[in-house]
Amino acid sequence: MNDDRKREVALFRLAVLGALIHTELRRGSLRRALTCKAQQAWVFPDGKTRRLAARTIQSWLYAYRSGGFDGLLPGERKDKGHCRSIPPEIQSLILDMKREDPGRSTPLILRELEDGGSVRKGVISESAVKRLLARNGLSGPQMKLATVARHRFVASACGELWQADACHGPKLFDSAQGRDVRVKIFGLIDDKSRLVTYLRATFHERQEDFLRVLFESVRRRGIPKSIILDNHGSFTGSDTKVTCAQLGIRLSYARPYDGASKGKIERFWRTLRAHVLDRLDMSTVQTLDDLNLRLMAWVDGDYNVRPHSGIDGRTPLSVFTECSDEVRFVSDHTEIERHFVAHTDRAVKNDATCSLGGRVYEVPQHFRNRKVTLHYEVLRPDILWLEEGGVRVPVREVDAVANSRRARVIKTDRPVTTLSKPTGSNAVEGTLSRLLHPATEENDNEEQGGVACAR
Repeated sequence: MNDDRKREVALFRLAVLGALIHTELRRGSLRRALTCKAQQAWVFPDGKTRRLAARTIQSWLYAYRSGGFDGLLPGERKDKGHCRSIPPEIQSLILDMKREDPGRSTPLILRELEDGGSVRKGVISESAVKRLLARNGLSGPQMKLATVARHRFVASACGELWQADACHGPKLFDSAQGRDVRVKIFGLIDDKSRLVTYLRATFHERQEDFLRVLFESVRRRGIPKSIILDNHGSFTGSDTKVTCAQLGIRLSYARPYDGASKGKIERFWRTLRAHVLDRLDMSTVQTLDDLNLRLMAWVDGDYNVRPHSGIDGRTPLSVFTECSDEVRFVSDHTEIERHFVAHTDRAVKNDATCSLGGRVYEVPQHFRNRKVTLHYEVLRPDILWLEEGGVRVPVREVDAVANSRRARVIKTDRPVTTLSKPTGSNAVEGTLSRLLHPATEENDNEEQGGVACAR
């Protein structure tokens, strides 16, 4: 199991724990909460739906409390890739039966094996057969269609749940692309108070753009316990998931094309468009800074301090202030910035270069033909480094012109070892001598007690 797969499993376990990691429960209450979660069906990282034992969830909870996010990372099994419960000859038979008739279900395969006397009844479980078929690419997805009930909800406290999304704004000139580009506006809103924590417009819709908004929101309004988002790549990427996991933020995702499941921020976009975006004077708004200045001026000077009908006519700021004691505010911003760091493994070529994001970077020469772990700040992805012996080694983009002037000979102070007397051995000369003087070679062998080769 590679590191990305381990982090994916750890994120799934963190999602299963949910609010348990932020709640202090007595023994009886904890048992009831674990039993409730054990009765649910969970969609695992492999896409299959299964149930979990209460004791398993409890072990994950204790592992998180003792080791944090790293405590949820799975270890490697010694028998990885091997099926212990099915003999090898039966495995081959099962695979051949599935290839012969792809419509054979797992129960049907087991029944045919039992009827034919190949296995005894109850010896092989359906789950073992399903894993065998899935490992060999012979298991098709099972679609389950269900109509999910919808209920109006509100978080019980400020900072318990934020809603995140992005909407399209006006077109502005992007000097990097040399043309007008429609901007994307990322935003976060507190579910309980309707307070908009931060808004920011950008030319791109990437993870780093969302994480900049999240960082500023955390800096201003504390760390939320959970965030609900849609399924766009800027919200589902590994950098977003790992950063939020390190901050102790639980992520949940709305169903595709189901904007109503995060209706509060969807309703806010309609207000933003009616009060700001549709009334912008584009003769004065020429840059992203111009737009962002007006967005936050309206949020802090109008929306957050205006009475809201959804919270009984109170203002979002007043509601947030009343329950601010329950919010996890940040005192050390440097510590928070440490969590907004991502890493990725890269293979270094013979010229001491590796690629990331379409750019080529240069590492120290002794890393050639090795794999290295590149670290980079999510908020500033152009700053990269690798760690060696606890020391941060900067990694810079290749400057091909500057490299053309660099010396290719590496100077060293190590002495060069030389022989005082040549050995006189030479394979080419030896072969020529044997061909020109065969009799001499035979005489030499006889004198030395050797046996000449038959010709």
